[in-house]
Amino acid sequence: MTTKRWKTKMGEQTREERIKELNEKLEIGVAEFSYTPDEFKAYLEMKAIMPSYSFRNLILAKAQLPEARFLASFKHWNTLGRKVKKGSKSLRILAPRFKKDEEDENRLTGFIPVPVFDVSQTEGEPLPIERIKIEVDGDCMEARQIIGWAEAIAEKDNCPIKYGNSDDAYGYYVPSEHRIVVSDKVPMNHRCKTLVHELVHSKVHRYDRNSSRTEKEVVAEGTAFVVCSYFNLDTSDYSFRYVKGWANGEQETLLKYGSQICDTAKKIIEEFEELEEKEKAEKIESVTA
Repeated sequence: MTTKRWKTKMGEQTREERIKELNEKLEIGVAEFSYTPDEFKAYLEMKAIMPSYSFRNLILAKAQLPEARFLASFKHWNTLGRKVKKGSKSLRILAPRFKKDEEDENRLTGFIPVPVFDVSQTEGEPLPIERIKIEVDGDCMEARQIIGWAEAIAEKDNCPIKYGNSDDAYGYYVPSEHRIVVSDKVPMNHRCKTLVHELVHSKVHRYDRNSSRTEKEVVAEGTAFVVCSYFNLDTSDYSFRYVKGWANGEQETLLKYGSQICDTAKKIIEEFEELEEKEKAEKIESVTA
């Protein structure tokens, strides 16, 4: 397979140089990105209305429902204008149990299981963050081409892809079932970006029990940006915002995972290019046959 090269003012770029350039663009873009007043307000409202759960409880919830994102009790969802869907099975997390001692002070005596529900198990009023919908608009040839390659790779890996209802998310990956769900209600370009994001999860995080949610999401979105940009689909408006949100504005977070983003992007790009070369060869063969 030949290595792609790009003409630049300084000469030519190899695949590795192009990936490095795109990763640097990602780092700079995230560092310089700032939320609109409405977006910032939505994030603050989310912090105010959603309880803060321990890492252990997040792991417990994800083990029961891999796509879980926002957790709250049945009663709390009601106060937010959302109802738990009929037939939804509660998730169990651990709440601290206190008992007053002889000095009338509360002492931690253990933990008890309590029921909560994920936002995907509810319906009703949109959450503040869901009111701010940023999409990658358009329907370009590059996006459709990337989707075809991603579908081929997922099929080879026995990872089914479903386009349809993805609840309040644009898409998600279920490690326990090794399957991807992508919303069919977003523009084709955004569908493409989301598919690559979830493809990264399926290839990198299927058996990963050690990485934090932040690391997984930063790596998946960072890789999606590099891969899509490499094939001329610009997702910067969405990706910069997404990565910044998960990194909590800490540039060190992105730098920490930069090498993994580059390595993962390189592997996926190589697989895409192999499929691209195969398609070209088949097209030439059909013309000359």
